Amino acid sequence: MALATVLFFVIFVTIIGCVGLGFSYFKSQQKQHIRSMLRNAEASTPVEQRTVQLLRPADVEDLLTKFIRRFEIAGRLELTLEQAGKDWRVSKLVTISCVLGLIGFLVGWRLDLLGYAELSGLLLGVLAFAIPLLLILRKRAKNISQFEEQFPEALDFLSRSMRAGHGFTIALEMLGSDSPDPLGTAFRRVSNELQLGSSLEVALSKLVTLVPLVDVRFFVSSVLLQQETGGNLGEILSKLSHVIRERFRLKGQVKAASAHGRITGIVLVLMPVAVTGFMMVSSPAYLRGLAADATGQKMIYGAIIGQIIGYFVIRKIVNIKV
Repeated sequence: MALATVLFFVIFVTIIGCVGLGFSYFKSQQKQHIRSMLRNAEASTPVEQRTVQLLRPADVEDLLTKFIRRFEIAGRLELTLEQAGKDWRVSKLVTISCVLGLIGFLVGWRLDLLGYAELSGLLLGVLAFAIPLLLILRKRAKNISQFEEQFPEALDFLSRSMRAGHGFTIALEMLGSDSPDPLGTAFRRVSNELQLGSSLEVALSKLVTLVPLVDVRFFVSSVLLQQETGGNLGEILSKLSHVIRERFRLKGQVKAASAHGRITGIVLVLMPVAVTGFMMVSSPAYLRGLAADATGQKMIYGAIIGQIIGYFVIRKIVNIKV
């Protein structure tokens, strides 16, 4: 039985690893496409690099931030916090997560819900540790979704401003000052970068990094190509706005068609959790007996792994990209 359990975990980890590598490969191909368009923007000059280092010197960072920055995950966390509209340091997020994780471990160890204090404390501690990051990711997704909804109107604003005789940089400044957040904040950053002396390529490349949307990539590509080859940028932005609105209309139809599947997925994922919580309150001795038995422990582990796999499978099925 132990050999079968070990073999199951080995096969499971192998499958998850292969799927993860596949997704990473496709994402890297998409990123490589936009990098080829913004190659000049990414190749910043040494003067600009020194300016960025002077604006954010390493001496003002605390020891925890310096330690975290040695790992690649630090840059991703900084970008995630920036996309979520938070002015936190990475050290602050890690500190809050560690404190909540410690509190969750102590609470789980004290309550002893599964019959094993260490296991209960570990599970509750991991959940509490992940709460701040999950809230940040939720805020990031909300900001990107709001930006996507505001973006077509922003393109129309730029198109009308340029047809009225304003320059592109002046139109960007007006858009940043007159638009609500999060779109206004993103374009104010672009305008500030231009006012501080950055080139248009560098400023727009930072917008692509801050807002990872296909529509923003099309916008940046259109502007950079127009700067090199010429053409009526106002008309290009107007047509791009029309295409985005049509895609939104199709996306709404697909979302309405997949509503039944999404609701079914939510019910299937939350129902076992709700039943477990109800049984913890009504019959805690039953779950403790299940957790104390060797076969019961394997059933619990299998149920948890099955719930996780089922959640991601259902999410992948109903998440139809348009």
